[in-house]
Amino acid sequence: MKTYNTAIIGAGASGILSAIYLNDPESILIEKNTTIGKKILITGGGRCNITNTSPLQEYIKKYQYTGNFYRSAFKTFFYEDIIQLLNDNGCTTKIEDKVKIFPTTDKAKTVHDTLDKILETKTPQLLNANVTDIIQNHDKTFTITINNNKKIKAHNVILATGSDAYPQTGSNGDGLRFAIKLGHSKPEIKLAGLAPINFKETWINKLAGISLDAKIDFKVGKKSLIKIEGSILFTHNGLSGNEIYDASSYVDIQLKNGKTIIAHVDFIPDISYDELLSKMQKDFDEHPNWGIKRYIHEFLPGKMTSVFLEHMQIDETTILNQITRKQRNKLCEELKNNQLTVKEIPENLALVRNSGIKQKEIDPNTCESKIVKNLYIVGELIEGSGMCGGFNLQKAYSTGVLAAESIKKQQEY
Repeated sequence: MKTYNTAIIGAGASGILSAIYLNDPESILIEKNTTIGKKILITGGGRCNITNTSPLQEYIKKYQYTGNFYRSAFKTFFYEDIIQLLNDNGCTTKIEDKVKIFPTTDKAKTVHDTLDKILETKTPQLLNANVTDIIQNHDKTFTITINNNKKIKAHNVILATGSDAYPQTGSNGDGLRFAIKLGHSKPEIKLAGLAPINFKETWINKLAGISLDAKIDFKVGKKSLIKIEGSILFTHNGLSGNEIYDASSYVDIQLKNGKTIIAHVDFIPDISYDELLSKMQKDFDEHPNWGIKRYIHEFLPGKMTSVFLEHMQIDETTILNQITRKQRNKLCEELKNNQLTVKEIPENLALVRNSGIKQKEIDPNTCESKIVKNLYIVGELIEGSGMCGGFNLQKAYSTGVLAAESIKKQQEY
C-alpha cells in the first residue's frame, strides 16, 4: 500500500490551490471527475468571477456572521496573490464594477486551463478516482479507499470536496460524511447559500422572466434582516438575481428557525413615497382621461402592468378619473412597499452551502481539525458562505493555501 505525505481529496478551487502550494511530488490530489476544477468552469455564468479587490474589512462582512474565521487565511493568500499567480502564468485579468476580477477572455476555461497547467509541475493528480472511505489509523495516518477497492495511506488529509450544492459538478456531500465519521459534528440544520427565494404570493409567478431595479427590505417582524438594492429577476416561484442570492443566506437561517420573513419591495426606489403620492395626485388631476395601464407603465415594465393591476383588482381599461382616492393611495403603497411572504429557499438551486463543518472545530490559523489530528478542512466544506462577487472562490483559494502552508511548516520540524 503506497503511503503519501498528503492526500488532497477534491480538485475544486481549494484543492487545486492546496496542491499548487504544497508542491510535493510525494503527495497526491485525488478527484472523482475526469478533469479538475469542474465547478470553476461554470462560475460567473461561465465567465468566472475570479476574486474581489475589496479591502479585508469589507471581505469579513461578506460572510454574514462567519467572516472573522477567515482572517488568517486571507492574510496568508489574498486577492492580489491569486491575480498574480494567474497573470504570471499567462491568464491576464480585468476589473469590473470597480472590485470584481474576471479573465480578460471572459472565459472560465482560461482560468481552469491556467491552473491545470500550473498544477502539472507541482503535485501529482489521480483523476476519475472516487474516494469512498477514509479512516484514521492508530498512528494518526489515514487509510483512504478509492473506488471501493484500492487503498492508499497518507500522513495528512486535506478535505477539499466542497458541499452537496451544485451536484452536477460531482459535489455530493462526501466530505461532510467523511468528516462526521472521523469525529466532527453534524450540522444541526442544512443551510443554502446563494439561492433564489420563493414566496407564498402566487400573483408574482405570472411575472417570470421580467427584471427591474428595486429595493427590498427583508424583515422579521419590525426588525430588518437585510436590505438589498439592484436588479431582481422574477421566476416561476419568486425572485432571483445576485442581490437575491446575497440575501438568501440571511433569510434561510431565520426561516429554518421558524421565523416569518416579509420582503418589503420598493419597485420604484428613485422616488420617495411622498413624492410619488404627490405626483400621482397631480397627474390624476391634470390627465383624468389617461388609462391606468398606460399610466402605471411609467413606473413598471410593460409586461408587468397588467399583472400588477390584476393583483390590485383594478380593470386595466379604467381611466384615471375613475380611480378612487383609496385606490390611488393603495397603488402608491403597493408600488413602494409591496409585501411578499417568504415561502422557502430552494436548496436544489443553491450555488453553495452555508452550513458545513463548524468553524469552532477547525483551527482558523491552520485549517487543521481540532477533532482529528492531521486532518485539514478547506473551502466550501467549512460553514459560512460568502456573497456574490468572487468571495466564495477567494475563500476556497485562501483556505486551500493556508492548509498547504501549515502542512509544510509542520514537516519542517
